[in-house]
Amino acid sequence: MIKGINVYYIYFMLSQVIWGVLPAFWILLRDLSPLYTLASRIVWSSVLCFILIMHKHLLSNLTGLCHQRKQWPYIAGACLLVTINWGAFIYAMTRGFILQASLAYFINPIVVIFFGGLIFHETISLMQKLSMFLAASGLVLAFCLYGQVPYLSFIICLSWASYSLLKKKIVLDSQVSVFIESFSMVPLSLLFICFSEMHGTGAIGTFHGLQWLLLPATGIVTAIPMMLFTAGVKGVPITVSGILMYCSPSITLVIGLLSGEVMTRPMLVAFIFAWIAVAIYITGIYRTMKQIHSREGVQAIRSHTQEIHK
Repeated sequence: MIKGINVYYIYFMLSQVIWGVLPAFWILLRDLSPLYTLASRIVWSSVLCFILIMHKHLLSNLTGLCHQRKQWPYIAGACLLVTINWGAFIYAMTRGFILQASLAYFINPIVVIFFGGLIFHETISLMQKLSMFLAASGLVLAFCLYGQVPYLSFIICLSWASYSLLKKKIVLDSQVSVFIESFSMVPLSLLFICFSEMHGTGAIGTFHGLQWLLLPATGIVTAIPMMLFTAGVKGVPITVSGILMYCSPSITLVIGLLSGEVMTRPMLVAFIFAWIAVAIYITGIYRTMKQIHSREGVQAIRSHTQEIHK
């Protein structure tokens, strides 16, 4: 049992560490336009996902989509949102806005909770409401004091939070769903790649030798951490995963600073409020799980007492 739990923790931590250090990989592609890199990521992610689908014999799930027309609008929305998210993230990584991407994923869980309460009418605790208020206050205060808004943080965070919630409506296998979402954009991506190469703005003439391996690697670095996360999250308690999920943006923050980005005053204000909000958010998770365990313990004692009296 302990060995199994350790494996889940390893998978989960590896996914967070890989996501955290990925900015170092995307920086290697900064000589290309962000749109070209995005198009390459879409194509190679589709190839890798299709190989996995064939390996796991999920092709029947893919062909059965024709009869699930109610799923099409949700899949189309997910396709649009994940494309926007990938594009904004790649732009941030390759154009010197890594800190904004880090901030986006610090506040992302809080935004997901807000959307969950707003759209799905899920219960929001007092601690969660306080964390949402503080995270929003930091962004508003940064704008009021300095007149600057981390717009990329907004785009990355809102697109990923919306994508995460929309995925709740999609009943397909996760790998099949991800493949369709990326494959839907492959025709446009291939056209853009061809257009860029014809006009001398693509990888030809820019990349040489082993640099060409970076393009198929965009699919690998997209799929591997997602698979590790999916495998690990099954065996990691919510209280622990809620804390460990902040390893990724923390590592990204460090990489952003090491790459030469400067923590401006507006960003510092936003980060300080975000960190406080995250601390309150994690405290709320811990208290909730502690109450659940306490109730389960009381129930177990009551059941045991009833058995004795019988």
